[in-house]
Amino acid sequence: MDPTPTTSPAPDDNKYRTSDLYYAAFLKTAGVRFVEAVREGKRTHFVFEHQEGLRALKNQYYGRAAVKFQPLTYADEIKTLKTLTYADRG
Repeated sequence: MDPTPTTSPAPDDNKYRTSDLYYAAFLKTAGVRFVEAVREGKRTHFVFEHQEGLRALKNQYYGRAAVKFQPLTYADEIKTLKTLTYADRG
């Protein structure tokens, strides 16, 4: 199993997906509309609506740029996504 998180357009061009839980939490906190969590083997992919500005958000996240949102909101989104990840394993 490759442990490296992936990000890519979903098969539906209007969707964007990532397996990086922390990046997904960042996108949710930044206001990108979350669609679903999809389990593929041992990996969970988080699917979002594709929208303008995703490239800029990705550059901010991976470039460690300063962002303006509440740290507790980000922490809450991480917890929510972890719940979705582990709920599908049952």
